[in-house]
Amino acid sequence: MTRAASRWRGRAILFDLFGTVVHFAARVPPVQTAGTQWRSAMQWLQETAARELPQIPFDDLLTALTRVTEEIVQQRPPEYREVSSGERFRRALRQLGVGVGQAPEIATRLSLSHMSHLASMTNVRRDSVSLLAELAPRYRLGLVSNFNHAPTARRILVDHGLAEFFTAVLISDDFGQRKPHPAIFEAALQVLGVAPEDALFIGDNISDDVAGAHNAHLPVAWLNAERKDLPPDIPPPDYIIADLTELRLLLG
Repeated sequence: MTRAASRWRGRAILFDLFGTVVHFAARVPPVQTAGTQWRSAMQWLQETAARELPQIPFDDLLTALTRVTEEIVQQRPPEYREVSSGERFRRALRQLGVGVGQAPEIATRLSLSHMSHLASMTNVRRDSVSLLAELAPRYRLGLVSNFNHAPTARRILVDHGLAEFFTAVLISDDFGQRKPHPAIFEAALQVLGVAPEDALFIGDNISDDVAGAHNAHLPVAWLNAERKDLPPDIPPPDYIIADLTELRLLLG
């Protein structure tokens, strides 16, 4: 279902990753809502934390991670610099008084454990894979993702058989900046060799994807599976779809 009468015609299609192409088997709350729900989702980390930090109560670690995450989110605008997963754990450990000699290695192991857990929870719909296989010969495909551990994002693409479809893969952890900053979109367009008007961006997040694509002067299709209302402070997307496979209806 579109908000524009005409179909889209262009040479490239850019996708968001999580929530658009790849989904989590269990709900993983976004860091913007780091609170009770987020803490509950992190309970699986307790065994690893007990092994790495036996002297620190697990709830204290969660409190420090919550505080650091909220600080990171608040400090993002206007440049939207990415903070890696490892750095987030390092900052939390510093707050907990873990010695500088130990903190980096422990933080790395905690981060890798966290990333491994997240990767194990991902799934991809079969019809999404079929769609990408159908589009890849016809369009230049790219991916622009906010994720604070690029090796895990790339591993997820490989594990689900998706990497071969994308000519450009921009992960905020590698690039250094996040959506909605236009720079990460512009970098993907440069790799694909197309102008903004020749590329369509598809994503599910209002502030990162819809607003971000507008910031980069890209046509955008909002994947609105939950049929949410568009906030009044966000420019309307060019298209609204409820399912990724509805892209076929947009392409001329």
